[in-house]
Amino acid sequence: MPDLKDRITGRVSLLLRWLFPAVMLVFLIHNLSTIGWMQVWNARPRTVGFYLIQCLPYGVQPVSEWLIFRRLLDVSGQLPLSVLFRKRYLNSVLVEYSGETYFFFWAQKKLRLTRDNLLHVVRESALLSGGAGLAMVWVVVLIFLLSSGASLPLLTGSRHWMLLGASTLPLLPCLVLMVAGARLTRLTRQEMLWTFGIHFARSFVTLILEFASWWLSDALPSAFVCFEFVALRLIVTRLPLVPGKDILFVGLGLEAAGMMDLSRPKVAATLIIMAAFQQVMDFAVVSVSWLITHLRADRSATSHRP
Repeated sequence: MPDLKDRITGRVSLLLRWLFPAVMLVFLIHNLSTIGWMQVWNARPRTVGFYLIQCLPYGVQPVSEWLIFRRLLDVSGQLPLSVLFRKRYLNSVLVEYSGETYFFFWAQKKLRLTRDNLLHVVRESALLSGGAGLAMVWVVVLIFLLSSGASLPLLTGSRHWMLLGASTLPLLPCLVLMVAGARLTRLTRQEMLWTFGIHFARSFVTLILEFASWWLSDALPSAFVCFEFVALRLIVTRLPLVPGKDILFVGLGLEAAGMMDLSRPKVAATLIIMAAFQQVMDFAVVSVSWLITHLRADRSATSHRP
């Protein structure tokens, strides 16, 4: 009976995980068809800098985690950066935190670390990452509260408090971890503060790069409106256990463009290109390198056969 219940729960979870992005994708295609595909194509950004900068945000998270794990696990040159790119990829296309699971088993096998120490480092880094991302959300919301120029309906009135409330969940375990200290983790408070600082710096750099992307796209009328779209993306990425966040953001961005009387073709073209670049980078950096690694392993195994 428990096995049957587990199977049913797993299938329902799998259905919901893929159903939500599928529904959002249908909704997005309908909106783009309403705008007009040729209009979207003709409204694409023309600035070369916009396309050049798209590659930069992709590597910010893997590099920051590479710095963190090299120090906390004391593995120096034994940790290839490609593993962190795979971790990021799995988190974005599969269940949230599936990348942490992959990294845990990879590190346990390849780095020969003790299970308990590795578990603490991976878990605490994930919790502190959530807390740092949320701290950046609070900074952004504070800017909106202190500014009278906010115009994005999804981030004004009671709506931004609803989104902020939903994104507050990752902060709770982070606060418990910092207060409890050695009773819950093997990391020192200095290590936790350093890890939190790296994650916060990563969130800040990502925010700046996304702001530059919107500014160079020429799709939005002012710097503050660019900041509003960056803030919306930041809040969406911090929503816990929500699948298909990239698709969700594209849908919300199109709705926001309509509410703010912006050029929907320009906003749609920018959103699609930004999302498409992530998929291209996933293929080029993760899929191709993973394939090459497996091919080399197969050739090595073949050459050592008698």
